[in-house]
Formats: sequence, structure tokens, C-alpha cells
Amino acid sequence: MCKFYVVAIGIPIFTASLIVSQIPVLAQNRDAAVVLKNQQAPLSERTVNSASPLRNSLAPLYLPNLSPAGSEELNSNPLTSGVAAPGRFPNTENPQNEVDPSNPPDNFNLPSAFGSFGVPYTSKRVSHLPTSAVSASSNAYLSATYPYSAMGRLTSNAGYCSATLIRRSVIVTAAHCIQQFGSGSNRNSNFTFTPAFYNGSAPYGSWGWQTLARPSSWANGTDTGSGAARNNDLAVIALTKNSQGQFIGDITGYLSYGWNNYSFVSSSRTGNLSVAALTTTGYPELLDLGQIMQITDGPSYQTTISGARQIYQGSNFTAGSGGGAWVSNFRYQNPSFSGGANAGAASRGNVVVGVTSWRSPNPNGPKDNYSSQFAQNSQYPSSSYGSFGGGNIGSLLNTLCSSKPAGSSLTLQELGYCN
Repeated sequence: MCKFYVVAIGIPIFTASLIVSQIPVLAQNRDAAVVLKNQQAPLSERTVNSASPLRNSLAPLYLPNLSPAGSEELNSNPLTSGVAAPGRFPNTENPQNEVDPSNPPDNFNLPSAFGSFGVPYTSKRVSHLPTSAVSASSNAYLSATYPYSAMGRLTSNAGYCSATLIRRSVIVTAAHCIQQFGSGSNRNSNFTFTPAFYNGSAPYGSWGWQTLARPSSWANGTDTGSGAARNNDLAVIALTKNSQGQFIGDITGYLSYGWNNYSFVSSSRTGNLSVAALTTTGYPELLDLGQIMQITDGPSYQTTISGARQIYQGSNFTAGSGGGAWVSNFRYQNPSFSGGANAGAASRGNVVVGVTSWRSPNPNGPKDNYSSQFAQNSQYPSSSYGSFGGGNIGSLLNTLCSSKPAGSSLTLQELGYCN
């Protein structure tokens, strides 16, 4: 049986005046939920700026001869891929809307995960959507434009990680950013999300949290895998509104998410290996001291390590990038068609399919980063959890969004946090 712990403190971002108590609230889809009322305040700007990177406490594995999954292995355990509703651009900039891939307008090119010959790629215009949050002459300007604006640093009392908005007021990150593996009810505190963080700049402010959900298999130390390679190193957090009563996603925008191999393709042109063109994002300590967002683009492969479903990509990301998004069809703005071209398959833009979990420990060996795949697995066998899709990511979101904040008779979904 798979369980979640859900934690809620239900406070505005600048308020911390709640009585400590514990209230069990629901049990659905084999998940257990717990609500805590706890006195807790968001971290100060100084603490956020000076935080050290949070490291995964599990031992990374050295796998110089790791083989990616091929079509034969994947076909032995087929899964139906899925993708959530489109992400959303910031309300304030009123840019072009997400386009329905099944009915694109004339001369509008959607980013494509792969084409008819089974080679993964993504095409996008070398341009970005504008923002008024940062001066156009500032080095921080690009980080403040969508989709970067939906990504940021997640700081707690234990250090900082990376995180990404995937619903109106919900971020996804790594479970090891919430608590150490097998630590039970002991977790980090004072989670504070700073979108588009750039060298101390916080163009959209910092946001407190009110509810989180993480797998009980992570909390109790039974998650499938070995060392740092685990099935379910992911977690979701619902953020509070700001002092003006706004949802963060209305200001920054948010991304979509997919599961069960979304955007991966296997063909003779890829050597029958299952591969996707993914963009990974985050704030690794050894690049610009973790003060500036970084991205890595490249082929990403599926594999299984001690039973754990993993994605890996060549990358020099280090501590601090944990929880950062692995994005299919990373897009700024789309070019227009010409010459009879058309969109490829799996063409929804900005779809998160995993988050950074761990990296190779040997600096002289392969520089690989690894993610727990958003997918069905032995802990999360269902292909559908409520309206949030299948596997671990669908169940986490269903548990989170079905919970009620402290003092409310309505769920987070009913209150609009999970739109």
C-alpha cells in the first residue's frame, strides 16, 4: 500500500501565528494524509540569498557502464504516456496562448518532441516573452521571462534546492529537498520559493507554503532502488497567496507535466534506444555559486537501476540543482510554418517529466544527472489518480489537491490552487 504524508500550515506568506496540532484528514487512492498546524514563517531575504545547497543524503552510484533502456525492454512492460492540461503564461504580459496541437492555426509551429522518423528534437524561436518585472537592461531580465519565471530556488532551514510551478499555486521538487530518506515524520521547515531568483534578485518576491505531499515510501525508507537511485524522489508543495491575495501562477505562469515516457521515442535512428530531447534546469552550486539559473540541453535516456525507473542525461549540474525540472519541448516563442512543414508528435510545450534527484559522484567519470521518472511503478501502479494523471506525479497531486488547508471546509482544488 502506498501512502503520502500531507502537511498543511495554512498561513499567509507574511503571517505565522498558528497553534501546533495534528489532524488526520483523508484517505483515498491508498494515500494517508496528515494536516499539521504549526507556527512557521517564510525565510528572510538574507537567509534565502545566503543559503547553502541541500544535498541528497543517499549515496550516489558510480555507473560508468550503465546501459539505457531499449525498445525490447520497454515493450516488455508497456505504459501509456500522458500529459496534463497545458501550462499557462503569466496574466500580466498577455502573450500568445498555448495552442491545441490537434488544431493549430495556419503558420503556427508547435515545438515537437520527435518527428515521423523517430529522432527527438525541439525547435523554438530565439526570442523570449517580455516582462515588466525587471528592467530590460538588467542581467536578470531573461530569468524573469516565461518560462524561466515559473522556475526558482526553494529554500528551507536545511538549505536550498530548485523547484518549478506545474499548477496555479503548486510546485514540484525532489523529495530529498523535503526530508532525508527514511526520516519518518522529521522534515525540513520554512519552505520558501523564490521564482526567477538571480544573484539575490527576486523580481516576483518569495512565497510561503501551506501544504505538501511526499511519498511515504520515501519517508519510511522503503522506496524501490539502491543508494540515491529511487523510484520516487519527488514531492509537491502548495504555496500560499501573496499579501494581495494573488496566486503565484497568475503572475509567473506555470508549466505542464507528463508521465509514462511522454516525449520519449525509440526507433532505428536512435539505435532502438528510448530517448528524448530534454532541458534540465536548476541552481547548481558549482556554476555561478548557485546564484543564477542554469539549463542543460541534450538527449536523455531511460534506464532501470535496482528496479528504480530513472532518466539520465549528460550534465555537470551539482548540489543545489536537486528538484529542478526536466522539461520536454522547452519553449519561449514558436516560429511559424513554411514550405508545408507541420508539427511532430508529443508537441505540447514545456512539459515537466522529472526532477533532478542525484548525480554521478566521480568527477573523472561520466557526468550524468539522474531523475526519478514521472511514471507508474511498483509504489504507484494506477494509470489514473483522480483528474491528475497516472503514476507517482498523478497520485501526489491528487493527494495534495484533495486536502483541505487548515481552517477551510474546501479542498485546495476547490479553492483554485491546483488549476
